[in-house]
Amino acid sequence: MKIPKAYKQIFAFLTVGVICYAVSIVLLMALVELLHIEVNLANLIASVITIVICYYLNVMLVFQSGKYSKFKEFVAFFTFSLVGLSLNVGLMYLLTEFTSIWYVISKTLVTGAVAVFNFTTRKIIVFQG
Repeated sequence: MKIPKAYKQIFAFLTVGVICYAVSIVLLMALVELLHIEVNLANLIASVITIVICYYLNVMLVFQSGKYSKFKEFVAFFTFSLVGLSLNVGLMYLLTEFTSIWYVISKTLVTGAVAVFNFTTRKIIVFQG
């Protein structure tokens, strides 16, 4: 039985997502626990680094280039990633400042919510399918 391309793509996106999540959590914890950076600033720093890594992994493993040049594709990817980053930072701030949820659990919850937005915008707009 042949697996549909859409399922392969979703699986690849989830795999990249798990890798990027792990990178993000390790960076976040290192910044907070080792460098004693405030959790929300550490989340911002870790997220920006992770976005760049995520772009390259998505290009290599998930999406084929669309109708844009590599430069425009990167700009579009980064632009939508900034929207996702805003959601990430805002939700993380709410969870860490107004609840007693541990920041790593907060980051996990936020990452799951933002992943849906990221996949949709990357598939439909940035990489066009």
